[in-house]
Amino acid sequence: MSSRFDYIVRISLLLLDFILLNGALFTAFKIFDSYNLMQPDTRINLIYIVNLIWLSMTAILKMYNYRSTGRYSHVKNTTINALLVFVLFFGLYQVIVKQDEITLGFSWYFMLQFIVCICVSRLLLKKIIQHFVKNTRNRKKIAIIGFNETGKKLAEYFSGQKTAFEFSGFFDDEITRIQALTPQITPGGAPGVTAPKSNLNQLIKGSVKDIMSYAIKNDVREIYSTLLPDDNQEVKALVNVADQHCLRIKFVPDFAHILQSPYHINYMNHFPVISLRDEPLEDTRNQLFKRFFDILFSAAVLVFVMSWLFPIVALLIKISSRGPIIFKQLRSGQDNKPFWCYKFRTMTVNKESDSKQATVNDARVTALGRFLRKTSMDELPQFVNVLLGDMSVVGPRPHMLTHTEQYSSIISKFMVRHFVKPGITGWAQVKGFRGATETNDLMEKRVEHDIWYMEHWSIWLDVKIIFKTVFNVFKGEEMAF
Repeated sequence: MSSRFDYIVRISLLLLDFILLNGALFTAFKIFDSYNLMQPDTRINLIYIVNLIWLSMTAILKMYNYRSTGRYSHVKNTTINALLVFVLFFGLYQVIVKQDEITLGFSWYFMLQFIVCICVSRLLLKKIIQHFVKNTRNRKKIAIIGFNETGKKLAEYFSGQKTAFEFSGFFDDEITRIQALTPQITPGGAPGVTAPKSNLNQLIKGSVKDIMSYAIKNDVREIYSTLLPDDNQEVKALVNVADQHCLRIKFVPDFAHILQSPYHINYMNHFPVISLRDEPLEDTRNQLFKRFFDILFSAAVLVFVMSWLFPIVALLIKISSRGPIIFKQLRSGQDNKPFWCYKFRTMTVNKESDSKQATVNDARVTALGRFLRKTSMDELPQFVNVLLGDMSVVGPRPHMLTHTEQYSSIISKFMVRHFVKPGITGWAQVKGFRGATETNDLMEKRVEHDIWYMEHWSIWLDVKIIFKTVFNVFKGEEMAF
């Protein structure tokens, strides 16, 4: 459901961004005399790389999705995200390749010019969309039967697709109850002052029996009903006469009302699928985006931190106690598949390491180990696990196999957290649920936070958790021992 205008915007944005990206790059080549200073292979590789990065990011973020390009808010948000990720990837490319021919001045000029051009193009797009919405007469007028959650979501969708649709209003038989004003207390405390109607309430035009006359009078071309003909006689009667007036009726069942449970409705192709929870990481694009982020972030940590820190920590571990530098342990991974999890060894070699968690003032922990645990530096080798694909930078913390077996029989939702890859840090950890879990209640809270993360995942939530983790490390955490 989209207009020709949306297709035009989609193709125009794609071509314009391609021109601006390569225009900024070739301008930088010219300004910095790169045709003489750079080798031909360097220039060609750079052209390929910047185009590949930009097209990959915009594809993952669905910037040129024909169902969304007519919505300026979508274009604006995806543009900001794409630019941020593009700058990050381009910077990492320069660090990894380390070509002296690509100077810092060249890179800054190219990036700033491209960002400015993109921002200007988006401002122009906003003006074009506003002009189109204000002046076009070809938008399809829509009315909705049923003032319920599904109806409100439909209204939100059509209101956002202003280049293709014009939402006319709701029609519902319970109009009197819905439009009843609720009392509101004034700042002075005087009761009886009524609140103004909400924007949605103002769009309620009448009952179901009024919709036909309204549609004919106001040139409404399509009606979306959340009520089925078998459940409502007025809707049933409407179906019989709509065709005579060239009026299309489409049905969107109100599953939220039918199910009466906190289920989630997703779509597999065009088929509605009811699931127990919303999981953004079931989407292949989100999986790829998270994996790209994990690889780049882990590679950066291993190159810029572990390259010099590992020899120092390894030497100190060897000096402080006997045993291996790296401690490895089988832990429960995604889909409950075991994997070897790596850490800097923080304890003396003991037989209980695979069954007993560290506790406060644990005699097994070395003096150096306490420092490594307090600063979370003992977890740094797990970035190797991330590169291997066993873990993610952010996710539920992996547990020992014995603990997985123990808690899965006690906490009903415990295994749900294994639907995603375990992480080096997680939402539960930054919220204070890290370290040993002495009671089942603490473990239940950790599981609740892990499931919340699964249901609300976004790349920016991962970034937020990483920053909070770093902040907590410098602040110091009581549960780190």
